Amino acid sequence: MLDNQAVEANGRLLGLEHPGTLSAMHTLGNVYFEEQKFEQAEAMFAHELEIRRRVSGVEHPATIAAIVNLGAVYMAQAKRAQAEELMSQAIEVSRRVLGPEHPSTVACMNNLANVYDQLGMYSQAEALHIQVLDIRRRTLRPGHPLILEAMHGLAWTYTADGRYTDAMKLLVETIEGERRALGPDHPETLSSTADAGFLYQQQGKYDVAAQYAAQALSGRRRALGSKNSDTMDSAADLALAYLSQGKFAQSESVAREAVEFDRAKRPDDWQRFRAESLLGASLAGQQKYAEAEPLLLEGYRGMIARKDKIDVPYFCHFDRAREWLIQLYGAWGKPEKAAEFRSK
Repeated sequence: MLDNQAVEANGRLLGLEHPGTLSAMHTLGNVYFEEQKFEQAEAMFAHELEIRRRVSGVEHPATIAAIVNLGAVYMAQAKRAQAEELMSQAIEVSRRVLGPEHPSTVACMNNLANVYDQLGMYSQAEALHIQVLDIRRRTLRPGHPLILEAMHGLAWTYTADGRYTDAMKLLVETIEGERRALGPDHPETLSSTADAGFLYQQQGKYDVAAQYAAQALSGRRRALGSKNSDTMDSAADLALAYLSQGKFAQSESVAREAVEFDRAKRPDDWQRFRAESLLGASLAGQQKYAEAEPLLLEGYRGMIARKDKIDVPYFCHFDRAREWLIQLYGAWGKPEKAAEFRSK
C-alpha cells in the first residue's frame, strides 16, 4: 500500500516526529477507516496521537484533530466508554483553545452527541444536538451540509427516544434539504432516507417503511454498489418491512442476499445475525419450519452474544428475533419450545 510505504519511508528518512511522517500516518489512518479496517485505523491514530501530545502538546489543533479521529474509530468499534472520554476531552480543550463556536469544537460536540445516542442517553444527546444545530444555523449559510447533518442527528435522537412526530417533521426537512444540496444518491441523503424507513417501521407503518427502505437500497446500489455493508443494511431493512407486511417471498429474496454478503464479508458482525433472523422469519412465514429454525436460533443467539456491540436504539431487533422464535414454535406445534423463549 502506497500510504503505508510513505509512513515507513518518512519514518526512516525524517523521523517519527517529523510533520511529514505524522501527516502520512494521519492519511493512512483515514484510509484504514474508510476501508473499515478499524483495528489498523485505531493503532495508527493512537500512535499519531501519542506523538502529537508529546511533540505539540495537548492544546495544539493537530492534537485535537487526532483525538477526534481516534474517538471516531472507537465509535465505529462500539468502544463507547473510550469514545465518550476522548470526545469530552476534545470538547474541553477545543473550547478553551479555539473557542466555543469554532468548527472543530462543534464537530467534537456533534460526535459526542452521537456517542450518547449509541448509549441510549437521549437527553444528553438532544442537548448537544440542539447546541450544534443552533451554532451552525447562526454561523453557516442556510442549507449548508453541516446544518443538515445537525438536523439529521437531532432527528435520529427523537426517533430513538420514541418522539416520532418531532423526528418525522425534522427528518422530512432534512431529506428535502439534502436532495437539493447534495443530490438524491449522496451517502448522507441515503442515510437520512434509511432512517425515515426505520422511523416508520417503529410506528408500524410498514408500507411507508418499505417505500423508504426501497429508496435507500436502490440509491445505495447505484452509489455504493451491491457489495457494500450500507447497501446490505438497507436490504435487511427492506426485508423487515416486507416481512412485517406478510410478503414472505419478497422478504426472503432480499434477506438471503444480505445473509450471503454478511457471511462472506462480516461474519462476526451483529448485522449478520440480524439478517439470518430475518431470513429465518421469512421462511417460517412460508411454513418452511425446519429450514427456518436454525437460522432463527443462530440469529437470536448471535445478536444476544454481541449485545455490547449494538447501539441501544437497535435493541428492538432482539425482541423481534425472540418473537419470531415464539411464532415459529407456536405454528410448528411445539408449545414447550415457544414457552421457553416466551420466558426469556
